[in-house]
Amino acid sequence: MIRGKDGSRAASSARGAQDARTGGPGRSAPPAGPWLFKGGDGRLTAYACTPGGLLRWTEAAAPFTGWTGPDAFDVPGWLGAAAMARTREGYVHFAALRAAEDGSGPPEVIVSTQFQPGRPMTDWYGLGTPVLRGGPEGDRLTGPPRITVNQRSGSLHVVVSLRHSGILRRSRNAEGAWGAWKQVTAQPYPGEVVPLMPTGGVLEVLAVGPSGPDRWSGVGQGRFGLADRIPTPVVPGTPVAYETGPRRATYFWRYPGDGSLVAWRAARQGVQGGLMGLGGAGGRGAPGVTRAVLGGYDCTVLAQTGADGDIEVTAYVTENEGYGTWWASIGGRGAYAPQVDVDAAGRVVVAAFDESGTPMCARQDTGVQGFAFGPWEFLA
Repeated sequence: MIRGKDGSRAASSARGAQDARTGGPGRSAPPAGPWLFKGGDGRLTAYACTPGGLLRWTEAAAPFTGWTGPDAFDVPGWLGAAAMARTREGYVHFAALRAAEDGSGPPEVIVSTQFQPGRPMTDWYGLGTPVLRGGPEGDRLTGPPRITVNQRSGSLHVVVSLRHSGILRRSRNAEGAWGAWKQVTAQPYPGEVVPLMPTGGVLEVLAVGPSGPDRWSGVGQGRFGLADRIPTPVVPGTPVAYETGPRRATYFWRYPGDGSLVAWRAARQGVQGGLMGLGGAGGRGAPGVTRAVLGGYDCTVLAQTGADGDIEVTAYVTENEGYGTWWASIGGRGAYAPQVDVDAAGRVVVAAFDESGTPMCARQDTGVQGFAFGPWEFLA
């Protein structure tokens, strides 16, 4: 049983403190993709985008006594949302866009890293304007850059989608050297792209086209091939990817017919694959996803903004979607962009933005029976 308490109306003073630091309600917004991460010391860090850069909240050192922040990181020329990825050591890598120096050309991709919770980020490093050598002039990005990491070597992959030249990537090897922009596929995709590199596997990119999502996968020597064409519609802005097994990724998105979440995984011997419904009454936006040990089992935990506007959670034994999923509300009416991770004590933590753009979180209550959550608390 999943239970929760709705503390989303609590502490107007906390919201006031948040507004004072961010310049008013609605000033912050969720990044593209995950924005809640556990660092190497076990502390959680949450991020938000502002018109001028990033905000960061850091969990206080154990024993847990709240959050510090927000710390503001302004970036000259900042444009749009940032994307983030975490390494197995707890490093967080960022990819974003900033305006060209002369203000007239296309934007350039920039990257940075935070190595420890609460510590400064590295200087932003410019990767230049994504362009394919010999490609059409005036090509443009179709969305923000995305980033993923090789969990074994620590190499980085920044992936972008261009209006005419298809999907490009630029990679940094384990020694820190960046290569050139290279083409994943020449096929243009008007929708978003979601990269992931499962541990021990190859770089994968899920790209949403007019007829549905395609999965492109590395085939060696820097080349990519079309691994799967999935003939199903997708609600824009909802696909996410997560590693759920050795060299395996599971993708989640919403079906436009009823707004319900579905999971898809490439079929392999001994592993359930294909398109799988995740039940519930539907909802909106992308889900948050993590893996956690619950009752001694490796479980996948999902959080979503449900059809009634509450944050809902479900948990099931990883890669066993076929046995059914059951969603339950943990309150937080009007919240959106939920994320989920596990804290240093092994408790599941669900975070989301409230209606004013203020981050808040609810923490698993391990002192009661079932998969229960305590009240929502603002991160201010």
